[in-house]
Amino acid sequence: MPLTSRRKRPLNRSIPHLRDTRLCVIATEGEYTEKLYFSMFKNPRIQVKVLPAQKGRSAPEYVFEQLELFVDQYQIGDEDELWVMLDVDRWPDSKLSDISSRTSQKGYGLAISNPCFEIWLYLHFLDVGSPNLSCQKIVALLRKHLGGYKKTNLDVEIYRPLVTSAIRRAKGLHSNPSERWPSSTGTHVYKIVEGLI
Repeated sequence: MPLTSRRKRPLNRSIPHLRDTRLCVIATEGEYTEKLYFSMFKNPRIQVKVLPAQKGRSAPEYVFEQLELFVDQYQIGDEDELWVMLDVDRWPDSKLSDISSRTSQKGYGLAISNPCFEIWLYLHFLDVGSPNLSCQKIVALLRKHLGGYKKTNLDVEIYRPLVTSAIRRAKGLHSNPSERWPSSTGTHVYKIVEGLI
């Protein structure tokens, strides 16, 4: 959409930006972790806006709806990126397939993690040894590696220097580019992050 609408452009004016600063808007299933993680990306050419899930409204259709409401409310430019970010752990394939179709029709990006976002965090440090890990197991591995882990208290400085390693490891797990989401342990969050660094 060209920047001719009367709707407000949702740039954070307190952050240094340029006239052609673009947006990366990410609607997430999580309430805390994703927003904390993406706060480390500060670039005058691209601003990241995370739309965390509302309490009790983390199902894929609600995450999609939240992005739709944002798009309706604000002025979005052709260069802006719009993403839906979900986890596999609680949702059946039919629900993920429906959201995949809806995001594709709208031209939104889709970044799904199997089983959960914490696999992306873990890949900053180590490769995954098993193709089918539960979210509880990944959180336990992350907690063991870091000496502790809380979704509401993420120290992004630990992750910052390791982002390119996480991208490399995530791509290594993404052996089938035609997959709309990872069928085994993996994540497509790297697709968003590559555009931010």
